[in-house]
Amino acid sequence: MRATIRDVAKKAGYSISTVSLVLNNKNVSIPQSTRDKVLAAVKALDYRPNQLAVSMVTKKTNVIGLIIPDNSNMFFADLSKAIEVAAHKAGYNLIYGNSSNDSGHDIEYMRMFTDRQVDGIIFAKSASICAEDDIRAMQFIRESKIPFVSVDRELRGNNIRSVLLDNRRGGYLATRHLLELGHRKIGCVTGPLDLMSSHERLEGYRDALAEYGVPYKEELIAEGDFQMAGSEKPVLQLLRQNVTGIFSFNDMMAYSIYQVMARRSLRIPQDISLVGFDDLWLSDFLQPPLTTVHQPVEEIGRKAVAALVSAMNGEDAGQQNSVLMPTLHVRASTCAISR
Repeated sequence: MRATIRDVAKKAGYSISTVSLVLNNKNVSIPQSTRDKVLAAVKALDYRPNQLAVSMVTKKTNVIGLIIPDNSNMFFADLSKAIEVAAHKAGYNLIYGNSSNDSGHDIEYMRMFTDRQVDGIIFAKSASICAEDDIRAMQFIRESKIPFVSVDRELRGNNIRSVLLDNRRGGYLATRHLLELGHRKIGCVTGPLDLMSSHERLEGYRDALAEYGVPYKEELIAEGDFQMAGSEKPVLQLLRQNVTGIFSFNDMMAYSIYQVMARRSLRIPQDISLVGFDDLWLSDFLQPPLTTVHQPVEEIGRKAVAALVSAMNGEDAGQQNSVLMPTLHVRASTCAISR
C-alpha cells in the first residue's frame, strides 16, 4: 500500500504541517535535525507525493508537451532526447506527440496537451504545414494562453519564443566548401521549400555562389522531402545535369544519395562530392564518412527548455528568437574536383 504524508509524519514523529513544509522546501525556520528525520522517513517509506493533489494546489503539473514532426528522422530523435534531458534537469517530465508531418495532427496534439494541463509546449512544426496552418496554430497558441516555444522550424508571423539555427549560414558554409574545392556545378537536394529552414538554406547556397561569381541555375535545384525514401528522384534529376557536387539539405537524404550512387557505380567523393546537413551520429560511420553541417542539438534542447521555463515563470521574453550558429564538419565525402 502506498505511503501517505500521514505515515511519514507518524514515522518521523512530527506534525503533517511540519512534514509538508520540509517536503515543499519552504523557507521557514526548521532545524536541520528535523529536516533530516523527515527526509529519512520519506526514504524509508518510499513516499511519493500524489501529483494530482499537488497539481490541484500548485496549479502546476511539472509536465511539458513536445510535438515533433517525424520521430523516424534521426535529427528529431536526437533533439527529443536533448529536450528530455534538459527538461528532467529542470524538474519536468515530458510527453511526446509525433505529428508524422501532418499539420492537422499538430493542432490535435496542441489541444490534447492543453486538455491534459501541461505547463508548456515545445513545438517543431510539420513539413506539410502551409500559411493557413501557421495562422491556425498561432491562433490556438494565442487563445490557449499556454507558454509555447517553437524549435527548429519558425512559424510564419511568429510572435512566440523560438530556438532556431542560422540555416542561411549553414547553407553558405556547405556550398562554400564545395566551391573552395573547385566545384562549380553544384546541385541541391532541398527540403520542402515551404519550410523557412529550407528556404534559408537555399539562400545560403545562393550567397556562396554569388561570392564566387557562379550563376544560380534553377535546373540544379531539386526539391526533396527530408525523407530517405523520397530522395532518389531529385538525385537523378541532378545527375542528368552532370553535377560534380551535391548539397543535401539534411543527412537523412544524403544517406539515400549514397545508395543511389552505389547502384550507378558512382563513387563518393571521386565522382560526386557530397555535403549533408545536421551531423547525425551515423554520418561519421558511413563509408566514406559524410561531410556535413553540424547542428548543436544539445544546446538547442537546453535553450528550448530554458526559454519555456522562463515563459512559464512569467518572465519577459526579451529577444524572442535565440539563433544558434552552425559549423561545418569536413570528413571524407568531399574532395577537390577531378573533372
